[in-house]
Amino acid sequence: MRRLIYQIAQKICLALEAPKPKVKPLKVSSLQIKSEIDNMKVRMMYPALLDHYQDYYYLESSQWAEVFNYIYFVFDMPTYVSAKMDCEDFAILLKGLVSSFFGLNAFAVAFGKTPMGYHAFNMLRTEDGWLLFEPQTGDIFELGQKKYEPEWVLI
Repeated sequence: MRRLIYQIAQKICLALEAPKPKVKPLKVSSLQIKSEIDNMKVRMMYPALLDHYQDYYYLESSQWAEVFNYIYFVFDMPTYVSAKMDCEDFAILLKGLVSSFFGLNAFAVAFGKTPMGYHAFNMLRTEDGWLLFEPQTGDIFELGQKKYEPEWVLI
């Protein structure tokens, strides 16, 4: 228990030392988000969780890179452990960090087909549309690249 508390304290100190990037969120309506998701032929896992009539916040592409650089620098992303810390855990963890540290909610947990089989990853909105993000590797790519096919999102 002491070791865990010590590790948490170290992470907090590191977070305080690392300058958090100043980002300029852009906003879009929930109706626009719903329309974009529908146009991609992706289904929302729980449509009732879409914050209807509220704004969603996202970043320009270059600022997303700053956000991920900060998160991956401050928090050692855990290693993959089958069934304990696997793909959906990475995607959910990253969604929580993006939301809590930067207030960005146009960032989704996605589930779909990939060359590795069914998989969880993230989707993020930019000024040019939606991109995919593989939280285990840090790769950002366009829909259709790398044969990732999102089917479900939780946003």
